[in-house]
This record gives sequence, C-alpha cells and structure tokens, in this order.
Amino acid sequence: MSLKLRLNLIITGLLLLMLLAGMLLNIVNARQNVRAEVESTEKLALYLFDTGILNNPGAVLREPEKKPLRLRSLSHMRHVRIEFLDIYGHVLDSNRAGELSAPHEAPAWFESIMDKVAPKWEPQRRDIEYQGRLLGRLVITPDPSSEYAEIWKQITDLLLLLSVFFITVNLMVSWAVGQALKPTAKILEALNSLERGDLEARLPVFDLPELARIGVKFNHMVETLQQSIMRNHRLSQQLISLQEEERKSLARDLHDEFGQSLTAINADAAVVLQLAEKRYPEILDSAQAMSKLSRHLMDLVSGLMQRLRPGILDELGLASAIQDLVDTWRARNETVNCKLTIDDSIYKGQDEGMNEVMQITIYRLVQECLTNISRHARATQVEITLNRTPGNGQHPMLIISVSDNGKGFNESAVDGFGLHGMRERVEGLGGEFILATRLGKGTDISARIPVTER
Repeated sequence: MSLKLRLNLIITGLLLLMLLAGMLLNIVNARQNVRAEVESTEKLALYLFDTGILNNPGAVLREPEKKPLRLRSLSHMRHVRIEFLDIYGHVLDSNRAGELSAPHEAPAWFESIMDKVAPKWEPQRRDIEYQGRLLGRLVITPDPSSEYAEIWKQITDLLLLLSVFFITVNLMVSWAVGQALKPTAKILEALNSLERGDLEARLPVFDLPELARIGVKFNHMVETLQQSIMRNHRLSQQLISLQEEERKSLARDLHDEFGQSLTAINADAAVVLQLAEKRYPEILDSAQAMSKLSRHLMDLVSGLMQRLRPGILDELGLASAIQDLVDTWRARNETVNCKLTIDDSIYKGQDEGMNEVMQITIYRLVQECLTNISRHARATQVEITLNRTPGNGQHPMLIISVSDNGKGFNESAVDGFGLHGMRERVEGLGGEFILATRLGKGTDISARIPVTER
C-alpha cells in the first residue's frame, strides 16, 4: 500500500469519525432543543387559549360550527398541532387544515430515529363547556417534525461541508505527498545503479531535512563501500601476485632441480637399459621399468610446470600462449569443436600495455573456462575470441569471450572458487566480468579489461 493511499485512508477515517461524532452531538443537542422548543410552544398555546376562552367563553363557543377559534390563522405555529373536536370526535377546526407539506422535510427514517431517542409526546386536552353543556374538546399535540427538518438540514449542510473539506484535504495531501516523495525516485535510481555495480552513484542534497540526512548517509556509505572494494581489489591483486610468484618459483625449482635430476635419471636409465640388453638380460625388465618411469615423471613434472607457470607466456607472449593452451585442450577433447579467434593487433602489438599480472589473468581466465567446460558443460561447440579496441581517446580495452553450447548451470547454486576467482582477477584490474548462463542453453563468459601502462 502506497504512502499516499495510507494518508488518504487515515484522513478519510478521521473525517468519518468527526462526522459520526458531529451527528451524535447534533442528535443529543437536538433531543434537548426539540423538547425545549416544543414544550415552550405548547405551553404558550395552552396559555393563550385558556386566557381567551376564560375571558369571553360565550362569544367563542355559542356557535362552534362556524369555527370561531379561527385555528387556521395559527398555521405558522410549526411545533404544535391544534385541533378543535366536537362531542363526537370530529375535527371542526385545525391550524393544519389545507396545509401543504413543509418544503424541507426530514426523511422518514431520520424522524423515526429521532422519535426513538426523544421522549414520547402526549397531547394536551381541554374540554370546552358552556352553561354546563359540553360543546367540544381542544386538543394540542406536540409536532416536532419542523424541528427534525431543521436538524436534518444542519446535518446535510455538515455533510456537504465535510465532503468539500474531505476532497480538498485529500487533493492537498496527495499533492504535498507527491512533492515530498519526488526525491524517492532519485533514491531508487541511485540504489539500482549501486545494485548494478556503479560505485559512482551519488544522491544530491535534498531540501527536506529527513531526506537530506538519508542522502548524506547514502553517499557516505557508497564512499566507504567503494574504498572497501578498492582495498579488497588491491589485496586480491597482491594475493594473486604472490600466488603467481610462488607458482613461478615452484616452476623454476621443478625445472632446475627435479627437471635436471629426472633428465639425469632418464639418461642413466637409458645406459642401464642398453647394458641390460647386451650383457645382463636378467635385469632387462627392471631397466625398462626405470626408463619408462623416468619418462613418466619427466612428463608429469613438465605438466606441473605448465600449470604452475606457462613458460611460453614469458617466451612468446599472450597470443601464442593462448593458442598453445587451446591446442593442448583440443588434443585432450577431440569430440569438441573449439574455435579460437585472436585479433591481429594482439599479435602485432607485442602485448603493449599489458603487464605480467594482466597477461597471466587473461591466460588463467581462458584456462579456467576450458577446464570447467571439459568437466561440467558437456558441450560440443566452444568459441573463444580475444579482441582489442583502439581506445579513441580512452584506454584501449581487451575483450575476452568464451562461449559454449553446454548444459549451463544455475548461477546462484554455484559455490566453487573458480568463477569467484575469475571475477576477482578481472575486477581487480579495473575490468568488467560478465556471466550469462541458462540451464540447457549454454554459458557465455566475457571480460573487458582496460589496457594501461603499469
């Protein structure tokens, strides 16, 4: 539920409570006012008739059929009904004779409610006698209908006023809330930018103090996050550099120590094998096993050296190292059609602007992708491209893309270090790592890394 709707509902509820309270207050006040008005009118009418009849009873009552009381002339008395009845109960005269309905009558249901909350009205009767003979009866009945009509008009006027007030207030609140919430669009836009990884997203200075504090805290949070991520990237690059240095050292030790020793062992095994074939046939099997084992160890050490530190990367450059990596992978995965496309500028540029960390990062990225494809993807088509953009006033970008038509995977369910390690390597160089995969639709991995002199 939106804030506008909530405020409008709250205001509507308050207005309804005010309306209900006003109606109840009007009814309570009306109960007292009706009683006072009707009783005063009734007493006045009784007093006037009592006085008039006592002062001149003969003139008034000797000919009752001629309506000597002239009750019709009292039609303006709205709070009482005055009737003169003969001895048989027939109405001879009334102040309501020929009266039209009041122009502002209250609804029947409202009068019914008022009748229930107001006290019951009892008519007042006066027997009219002349010389000991009963001539008729004067009946004065309270009639609060005109008071009910006045109360109903007050309530309807109040309803109209509250309706106008309700519409005006809601429109003003909607406008005011809309103006106050306009900055939330900028806040949402900044949050979306931050979610997309844009650490340059900032909020402007808002006029409202509450939103201004939010903007300051948000900007401070983003700056802190940006600094933290930059520190993490630097630490990651330091760790990666240390790792590569350690691998380089291990590869050198394997080459210098194990490689030379295994080469000597293999040479000695060849000599022993020749002697066994000519002079000592009884040790021929052992000599062959020694020779075979030495060659196996040499191949094993060579593979370890290649994984630890590809020597071709230092000797021939990035493009040749990637080409050799892909060729080796093709030889082990003959059922997969692997296509490699490397931009000529990478060959011709002699790896210009790409330091050792960047070259090893690109190499490891392709290596990790090929390893994952061979282990998990079950792909039949793999395409690898390396392009270098010219830059056009900005840093040139090296774009690496590895795509396959394998089974894909659920990115949220992956908890290994391979993808995270690739992302850390790329983002640590100020690049962008993009992963797109769907179950049964293959996987596309690409990286954009700025090429700068370092």
